[in-house]
Amino acid sequence: MANSKAVSVQPFFGGFVLETLTIGMYGESRNAIREYVQNSFDAIQRARELGLLTRKDGKIEVTLTADGSGLSIRDNGVGISAKSAVDTLTSVGASKKDYRTNAGFRGIGRLAGIVFSDEITFTTKVRGEPEQTIVVYDGRKLREAMAPGVGGSRSAEELLTECVTATIVDSAEPNSHFFEVKLRGLVEAPPECTDFNKMKAFLCQVAPLPYSPDFPFKEKILAAAAKTQISIDDVNLWLRDGDKRPSQIFRPYAADYLIESGRVILEDVDIFTPESAHWWAWIGKKKESGSYKDPLVRGLRVRLRNIQVDGTDIMRDVFQKHAASYTRFQDWFIGEIFADPRFLVPNARRDGFEENIAWKAMREELSGVAQTLGRQSYDVSNDAQLTVASLEKNLKDAQKKITKLRKAGFKDVDDVISLTEKITSHAKRIAIASQEADLPTIAKLQAINSELGDIKRECLSKIGADPSPPDLEQIQTAAREELIRELIGVFEQQLSTRCAGEVLGILRGYL
Repeated sequence: MANSKAVSVQPFFGGFVLETLTIGMYGESRNAIREYVQNSFDAIQRARELGLLTRKDGKIEVTLTADGSGLSIRDNGVGISAKSAVDTLTSVGASKKDYRTNAGFRGIGRLAGIVFSDEITFTTKVRGEPEQTIVVYDGRKLREAMAPGVGGSRSAEELLTECVTATIVDSAEPNSHFFEVKLRGLVEAPPECTDFNKMKAFLCQVAPLPYSPDFPFKEKILAAAAKTQISIDDVNLWLRDGDKRPSQIFRPYAADYLIESGRVILEDVDIFTPESAHWWAWIGKKKESGSYKDPLVRGLRVRLRNIQVDGTDIMRDVFQKHAASYTRFQDWFIGEIFADPRFLVPNARRDGFEENIAWKAMREELSGVAQTLGRQSYDVSNDAQLTVASLEKNLKDAQKKITKLRKAGFKDVDDVISLTEKITSHAKRIAIASQEADLPTIAKLQAINSELGDIKRECLSKIGADPSPPDLEQIQTAAREELIRELIGVFEQQLSTRCAGEVLGILRGYL
C-alpha cells in the first residue's frame, strides 16, 4: 500500500467574496434600503418581546439629506450591547437570528450600502448601558479593493480589517436604545436615495407598514390574519426630506382606483385560506374588468414576515405557467399573499423562495388561485362587453371614427374596412345581449344596432360592397354557433373521454 500523509487545509476567502455579497447580491441596488429596514423591524420586534416597547411604539425614521449626499435609517429597537456590537457588525455571513422568527437572518444585509456609499456608519446602544458603539465601513476603499485584478489576491478578512474601524463612546442617554445606519457620499445611488417621492413609493410597497386608516377593508384583513398563525406585524415608519417635518407613510391601498376605463370602487376583498395553511391571501374585488393603473398597488404581492418578496413577478409567473393567456390577469387584481416563515425560506436576494417542498406545494396552490381568478376575469370581461353602457360606448366610438373618415373623404380603404369589421363584431355582442334581455333593454339594443347598421352601410357604399342592412336574426344564429364551438373546444380538453362524448354529441346537435 502506498504511503499517505495528511495535508492541512486552510481555506482562503478572497476579496471577490465581498464583491459577490455586495455588488453582486442585489439585482437592484435600492434593495439595500429594504435590508436595513427589515433589520430595524427585527430589532423593534425583539424590543417588543422584551417589554421595552408596546406594539404601537415601534418606530423607524428614514431621513434623506437636504443636499442629496446621504441618508440615515434609525430605529428604536433593542439595539446591540457594547460587548458584542463590534463582533456582530463586522461578522459576514454569520448571524444569531432564526429565519423562522426574523426577517433578516443571513448576516450580509449590513454590507448592502457598500455598493453606492463611500462611508457606512453604524451606531447602536442598548437600554441601561452608558456607552454606545460606532462601527464605520470605508465603502470607497472596499470597492476599490474588490475591483477585478485586486480583490482576488487578498483575503476578505484582511480587507475588512483595513477598511473597518470601531469605537465605543459615552452616551448622554443611558435609558435610550436604538440602531442607526448612515450612508454618506452616495455614488451612482438609486434615485430612491435622493428623491423623497421615489423613496416613499418604494417603502410603501416593501416595508412592513400599517394599512392606511382610509382603507375600508383594513379591519376585515386584520381579522382574517388573526384566524391564522401568520400575523401581519407592522411598524410605524416616518420619512423625512432634509430639514422638513417627517411624514408617516402607509401601505398604498385605498377605497377606489384608476383602471383602463376610469375610476372604480373596490367592492370587497376575498380571503383565501389553502388546505396546507402555509399561506393566506386577500384579493380585492371590482365589478369592472381591466388592469389597475397604479404600479404601487397593481398585482398580487407575496410577503414574508410582512415584508414584500420580489415585486409582482412571482404571481405573474404563476399566472403565466397556468396558461399563457392568463399572464395579463396579474395586473387585473390587487392583493397580498402572506407566507408562513416557519415553512417558506426566502432566497439570498429575496426575489423568491428556496426550492423546498413547502414552496413547491404553495406554488401549486397558487396556480389553483390563478385558475379561479382567470375564470372570474373572463366572466367579468364578457359581462362588461354585453352591457348597454358598453355597447353604447362602441356606438360612440364608431360615430367618431365615421366622422373622421368623412372628413378625409374615405381615402383610407383599410380604415373603412376595419370599421365595418368592428361593427360586425359589435353586432354579434348585441345579438348575444338581446337573447336574455327584457323588452325595454331589447329596444335600446335594437336602436344601437340600427345606428351601427347605418354607419356600416355608409362604409360599404364607399368601397363598393353590398350595403344591405344587417340581419339581426342571422347574426344571433352565427353568434350562438360560435359560442357552441368554443364550448366544444373547452369540453374536449377538460372532460373525460366518455363524458365528453355525451356532452359533445348534444352540443353538436345545435349546429
